[in-house]
Amino acid sequence: MPASGEGEDFEVVAVTLFGKMVVASYPTLEQAEWRARQLNEEAERSPRGYLQYLVRPAGGADARR
Repeated sequence: MPASGEGEDFEVVAVTLFGKMVVASYPTLEQAEWRARQLNEEAERSPRGYLQYLVRPAGGADARR
């Protein structure tokens, strides 16, 4: 968690066979999870190659390296 008063953003990430792509960013975890659920439901109805939509803290794997 950030030590400053600044909040952490969350990203919705589309996971494909070829990698990951950030599709949206939200200020709260609840908003990001809600959007990921919507996108997962839509992907089940009409698949476009995306396997799953996940939520992660902004910066994702890049922030851990």
